[in-house]
Amino acid sequence: APSRSREEVELVFDQNKGAIFALYNRALRRDSSLQGKIVLELTIAPSGAVTDCRIISSDLRDAELEQKLVQRVRMFRFESKEVATVTTTKPIDFFPA
Repeated sequence: APSRSREEVELVFDQNKGAIFALYNRALRRDSSLQGKIVLELTIAPSGAVTDCRIISSDLRDAELEQKLVQRVRMFRFESKEVATVTTTKPIDFFPA
């Protein structure tokens, strides 16, 4: 069965990069040492909706930021396609600019 491409997932994350890093930058004001990698697992339905998102691993040690990131990714919308539901992982690195 057809599936969603890695490029498609990366494109949607790129389109939402501003929102993701706005959350991180807000958290940085509370804790200037906040940095690290988070790995998300998300499930995308054929409709393009993110039906599940959870953290597989995180170096951030900031539960509030992690929860906000998961909530934000659940709002992402992918193109509606005749494809199987797909579960994929997405690592994101956060480092102060």
